[in-house]
Formats: sequence, C-alpha cells, structure tokens
Amino acid sequence: MKNLIPWSLRGIGPFLNTYGDGFFFKSIQKTRPIAVNPDAPTAIHSAVPHRYLNAYLFAIKSFLRFHHDVAVIVHDDGSLRSEDYRIIAHHIQGVKIISRQQANETFRNKIQNDFLNQVRTSYTSYLKLFDSTLFSEGKRIVILDTDTLFIKKPQQIIDWCINGGQPWFHAAPIGSWKVKPSAIAEHARLQDTHIQTLISDNLVDINRELNTQYRMEQGFCSGFIGYEADTIKFADLHKLFTLLHNKFGDKIFLWGAEQTVHGLILCGKNAVKLPIEDYFVFTQGNASTAENGVFIHFVGENRFYKFIYPKMASKILSELPST
Repeated sequence: MKNLIPWSLRGIGPFLNTYGDGFFFKSIQKTRPIAVNPDAPTAIHSAVPHRYLNAYLFAIKSFLRFHHDVAVIVHDDGSLRSEDYRIIAHHIQGVKIISRQQANETFRNKIQNDFLNQVRTSYTSYLKLFDSTLFSEGKRIVILDTDTLFIKKPQQIIDWCINGGQPWFHAAPIGSWKVKPSAIAEHARLQDTHIQTLISDNLVDINRELNTQYRMEQGFCSGFIGYEADTIKFADLHKLFTLLHNKFGDKIFLWGAEQTVHGLILCGKNAVKLPIEDYFVFTQGNASTAENGVFIHFVGENRFYKFIYPKMASKILSELPST
C-alpha cells in the first residue's frame, strides 16, 4: 500500500523536501544581487532543479557574501523554467547557466562516447561528475549542492579558491545517524546491493585490473568538494565505468554511483577531508552543534529536523543586504 502513496506524501520530511522551497526560502529573492567573476580561476558548479531554486540561491549567496571573486556555473537539470533563468541571472550577476539541451549536445559532440553518455544521462547527479569538467574554463572546480549553507566565513576554502592545493571533500559523521526504526531493515537491505558497498568490497580487484590506486574514505560526500580542473579524465571514466558495468550491471545507473566514483578518484589522489566539526553533514546527532559549524549540508530525511535549516537560512538572510 505504501508504494501507492507518492514519496512526497509519506511524511512531513518528504513533503517539506518536495514543497518547502518556496515557503521557507523564497525570501532570498528580496536580497540584493551579487556580482561574480566569470574569469576567476575557480568556478563553483551546482546542478540546480526548479524545486530547489531558492535553496540554491541561499547556498550560493551564503558563500558569496564572504568571497565573490569566483565564477559561478549553474547546470540546469532539465526542470528549470525561463523565469528561473531570469531569477538566477539577476541575483548572481555574471553567472553562466547551462541548459540541459546545451549540455547534452555538447557532451555528444565533444566527447563522442555513447556508453559514457548513457551513464551521464542515467541519473541527475552525474551532471556533477561529467558536466563540471566538460564546462570548466578555469583552473579549479568546486561542486556545491543546493541544500547547503555557509554559516561562517570558510577561510580554508577561500584560500584554496585563490591559491589552489590538494583536492578536498566534506564527510558525513560515521555512526551518528538517527534512523527511524521502520527504516533500519530497508537500510540494511540497500547496503547489501548499494553500488558503494559493492565497489568497496571489490576495490582491490578493481585497482589490479585497471592498474589504478583508487581509494574510498568512509563518509565521503560529493555535495561539497573541490579539485583541479584536469582531475577528471573522460578516458579514465570510460575504463572505470566499463569495468563497473561488467561487474555490477545497471547498478551503476542508480543513486549513489556518482558520489562513489567521485570519491574513488579524489581519495585516490589523497584528497583532504575537511574538519568534520566545521564542515559537516547535518544529522539529528549533531543538530545541537549546528550553529558552531562553518558549513552545513542538510541532506535527506533529516533536512528539516527541528526546522534548524530554515532558521539558519533566516539568520543568513539578516546578514545579506535587502533590495
């Protein structure tokens, strides 16, 4: 019976995740535009859907209020409307918005790899892995998810944007999730077949067959990562995904695969894990310390726990000049 009910109506969390953007975050549109630098050496890339338009504006402006000498690139997931384009271009002056049609055509014409194109179009989050590199024009790439906020000045990230350095990532707190009892069995079942589990269990063989040194740090999250623009190579992706598809079939087309592959590549290059007490994934376990963080990623069913996310967004709103 549960499968007959749309996911968005299966509880307050799913409902707010689906419909809460306009209610909680539309006030960001009352703030002044921020100009960015299209020629900066570092570009912040985000895959943005219509559903999280205002959350995205909060995320990017929460960073730009501290440092705006960056390029900003929005990757339309295919759901953005013409009015969304206008709103984004107004609020982030100098932004580059790439339509899904433009991205698809560019990938087909430039990369000319039907298999990688199949992988890329199988799940929206693959835009982060493929298109950030495809459309990169500067020296460095930052990938930022829409459900994020910068609470304090991220000096470590600003320094990297200016000077470069080792790749980096933020991580989820291992063992700190508070999962609803009804979800525990389902969570265990998914772990048996989740692509990250399968790859981790077979990583020695994968590295031997590809002559690579891929690694995966537990807790790796691709919602906020940074690396040099030449880090991702499509020829290497073709070899990796071909092997993964031979081993695990269509599981490479499901949720979690993009994050896993990003993790393999970056951790294999000794990416730095950002201090988890400053840059962290929001959970019920660390909710009480949220205000002490520099950066927070509000993911999944915990996103609106105690409405801390919109409360912190409101605080940021008070620090942004209004129109």
